[in-house]
Amino acid sequence: MTANIPTLAVYVDYQKAYDKVWHKSLVVKLNRMGAPLGLLKLIISWLNDRRAYVIFGENKSKIFYTHIGWPQGSSLSPYLFIVYHSDLVTCLGAFSSHIFADNLNVLISPPICRGFQPMIKFLEEEGTKIYNKIAYYSKKRKQPVNFSKIVVQIFHSQVQNPIVDIYME
Repeated sequence: MTANIPTLAVYVDYQKAYDKVWHKSLVVKLNRMGAPLGLLKLIISWLNDRRAYVIFGENKSKIFYTHIGWPQGSSLSPYLFIVYHSDLVTCLGAFSSHIFADNLNVLISPPICRGFQPMIKFLEEEGTKIYNKIAYYSKKRKQPVNFSKIVVQIFHSQVQNPIVDIYME
C-alpha cells in the first residue's frame, strides 16, 4: 500500500475448519516438512484413538472413532491448521498471504501504472484468479470455504471508492 497504489485484500473463512482436517494427510505433510521424530510421535499420539458421539435433542449416539478433525478448543489446533494449509500460500503465488488460526488473508498489489483504472483492472483479474485458486484448493483438500463470509476490500488513497468485480468462474 505504498506510493498510492491500491491494494486488494481477500479475507477467507473456512467452514468447520478443524472438523474437516484428515489426520493421515497432516502426518504425511509434517514428515515431508522434516518435523522431528519426537514431535511427529507426539502429534500422532494426540490424533490417535479420537472418539466422539453425537447428541441430537434428547438422543445420544454410541461412541465412535474418528480419523478426521481435531478439538476446537485445543491450543495446538490453530498451529496444525496453519501447517496443514502451508502449501496454499505457495499455491497462491507471489502475493502476500497470511493464515491465522482458520482464516486466510491475501493482499494483492498491482504493478505501478500511470493511471488508476489499469491498476484496478489488474486487481480484479488477479483477485478473480486468487478466488478460483482458493476454491479449487479447498475442494481438493475437502476443506470447505464459507463463501458467504468472504470479504473483498480495497485500500487506496483516491477520493472516490472504485467498484471492484471479483467472481468465481
